[in-house]
Amino acid sequence: MGLTGSLAELPLADLIEMTSLGGKSGLLTLCDAEGAVCGALAFRDGRLVGAVCGELGAEKAFYALLALKDGGFDFDPAAEFDGEICNLSTESLLMEGMRRLDELRRLRCELPAPARVRLLDGVAEDALETRVLGYLGPGARFLGDVVDGLLVGGDADEYDALCALQRLAARGVVRVEAPRAVAETEHTGPGEAPQPELER
Repeated sequence: MGLTGSLAELPLADLIEMTSLGGKSGLLTLCDAEGAVCGALAFRDGRLVGAVCGELGAEKAFYALLALKDGGFDFDPAAEFDGEICNLSTESLLMEGMRRLDELRRLRCELPAPARVRLLDGVAEDALETRVLGYLGPGARFLGDVVDGLLVGGDADEYDALCALQRLAARGVVRVEAPRAVAETEHTGPGEAPQPELER
């Protein structure tokens, strides 16, 4: 028997836990507040065997979907999953996913999308940092654009991208310029009020 509902009434973490503990098999399709499909989670006997969200790999897709707060879900026990089959520990993914969501909220406050990132001097220490530096050129780029560029390919998500930017900033390889300072220096003249910060 299928199940349809609202994520506002039944949060995804609770829904996943119910499916896992109940040993259910089927496809859980998730939609945003406008009804557009965001992704899907596949279960077999309560085990998570697949996750799809854009180009992200299974584990990253799970973390991205876990962030959904509004929208709806549809669990179809008869639906077939046509993505890559894997065997993921639901309990450990939920714990790690909740930790990442808390950390992501903090990172978004420290590194807001309207901030600008400027390349200073130094070298990358891993592949993702190398991609960040490759994406930056002369001048400065909006932090949100840098993050979007890193998401192409599906091997990194927003959390990974912001962590890489934070590491580079801590070592002085890049400078993150706060959006308020950018607004005051670049977009306002004498006597003009700074523009409000954009939402991510």
